[in-house]
Amino acid sequence: MLLEINGTLIFVFISFVIFVFLMNMICYKPILKLIKEREKLLFKNQETVTKTNNKTKEVVDLINNELQSAELEGSKILSSISKSAKEEKEEAITNKKAELADDIREFESAIADSSRGIKNELKNEIQGYVKTAVSKVLNISPDEVNIDSNKLNEVLNK
Repeated sequence: MLLEINGTLIFVFISFVIFVFLMNMICYKPILKLIKEREKLLFKNQETVTKTNNKTKEVVDLINNELQSAELEGSKILSSISKSAKEEKEEAITNKKAELADDIREFESAIADSSRGIKNELKNEIQGYVKTAVSKVLNISPDEVNIDSNKLNEVLNK
C-alpha cells in the first residue's frame, strides 16, 4: 500500500496548515494591502490628470472661440472702414493674441506646477511603501532602509 495514515502524515498536514496560515498573515495580506493602496493612489492621480486635461481642453476651446471672435470683429471693421480701420483691426488682433498667449503660458505653467506636485507626492508615497515593504521583508526598522533617490527618479521618469 502506497499511502499509510499514521502520526507522520498528520504532523505533516498540521505543519502545512500552520505554514499556510503564517504565510497568509506575514506576506500575502500586507502585500495585497499595499497593492490596493497603490491602486487607489493611481486612480486618484488618473482622475486629477483627466480633470486637468478637461480644463485644458475647455481653456483651449475658449481661447479659440475668443480668437475667432476677434478675427470676425476685425473683418467687420475692415469692410466698413478704410485703411485706418485695417490698422486698428490688426493691432487689436495682435494684442488679443499676445493676451491669449500670456493666458496659455500661465495655464501651462499652472499645469506643470500641478504635475510636479503630484509627482513629488507620488515619489514620497512610493518611498514610504518601499521602505515599509523592505522593512517587513528584511525585518528591520523602516528608518534603517536607504532608498537611492536617483534610482527612484529614474524609474518615475520612464
